[in-house]
Amino acid sequence: MSSSILTNIQNQLSLYGYPICLILGNIGNIFIVMVFIRQRQNACTIYILTSAIMSDLYVNFNGFVQLFPFYYRDETPFEFFLCKKRPYLTNILGQLGNTMLILASIDRYMISHRNATIRSLSTPKRAKWLIFFAIIFWLINCIHIPIMQTIINGRCTTYGIYTTIYSIYSIIFVGLIPPTLLIIFGSLTYHNMKKRHIRIQPISNNINDQHISIQRRDKDLFIIVLCEALLYIITTTLFPLMLLESMISQYIIINKSVQHLQIESFLFSIVFILLLLNSSLPFYIYLIGSKSFRRDFKQLFIDGYQKLKRQQIVQIALRI
Repeated sequence: MSSSILTNIQNQLSLYGYPICLILGNIGNIFIVMVFIRQRQNACTIYILTSAIMSDLYVNFNGFVQLFPFYYRDETPFEFFLCKKRPYLTNILGQLGNTMLILASIDRYMISHRNATIRSLSTPKRAKWLIFFAIIFWLINCIHIPIMQTIINGRCTTYGIYTTIYSIYSIIFVGLIPPTLLIIFGSLTYHNMKKRHIRIQPISNNINDQHISIQRRDKDLFIIVLCEALLYIITTTLFPLMLLESMISQYIIINKSVQHLQIESFLFSIVFILLLLNSSLPFYIYLIGSKSFRRDFKQLFIDGYQKLKRQQIVQIALRI
């Protein structure tokens, strides 16, 4: 494939891919917030709610950065500030979204455990504290990015040995730790649920059936978390592989050919769109994978219609 064809495809991906991610992400994440904000008494839904907010911020911030690139020609103090803050904020938002997914997966493991003490660790109050500590952790852990990021020849980039360090950091915290934890706790949760043989029955008014209803909600939330974990693994796998290739090739190939650089640029453009899709598609994955989420989403519109209808009745009564 000639370099001109790759460049043309890359331009088309940027022209249509990023706007599509922005539209899908904003609509989907807003609906996730609207559905789960009414279920804040559950620790897992708090994690999912926070993840949707972080994902929406990530999609908008990173999407606009890709759509409207800034050129650092004058190297003014403002341009240095912008160069350092853009990757810092993008990294924090992305890592917080990943962390919320991991915490939700751990929460599903705890709530499905046979030990009552472990199940009791899953509380909304503890979830809020963990979210607070996660924000503080990533604010501190990502501080190396604005320190080492700088402008070189009109480009906001890294330099020297830090380029390799940052690649290793990204491989570990994006491509290694999150998928490993998601696979471990997803497998443990599935094993716990299989051992408990949870039976899903229709809801009635007695206490036993209410307990079964709670178990059904826990199982549905596990399906939602599992679907998003699979989406994360699929959409982020290429990112650490590309970083690893770029890191190794810079030491093996002293002077990369123009074609090699264009191929790398093309593949990285695909990687960035996949990362945006990871934050844009959860709502649609929930709709496909979870019957309870489809029911809650439908109920959202029913409640909104009934509320609007009541307001119209009140307005008519006041006029009379």
